Amino acid sequence: MRGSFEHAYQLLMSYFTEVRFVDPDFVFNIQTTSCKDKRFTRYFCCFGLPKKQYKLL
Repeated sequence: MRGSFEHAYQLLMSYFTEVRFVDPDFVFNIQTTSCKDKRFTRYFCCFGLPKKQYKLL
C-alpha cells in the first residue's frame, strides 16, 4: 500500500465500515501505536457467518 500511515488507517476504517453495512455481525479491532496516533500495528477481523458457525461447535 502506498501513501502515509494515516491514509492507510483511514482506508482500513472506511473498508470496515462498508463491510459492517453488509454484515452487521462483522467484528473488528485495530491496535494502534498510541491513542491519538493513526498508525496501526495490527488488526483483527471476523465475519459474521464464521463467528456463528464457531459458536455451534
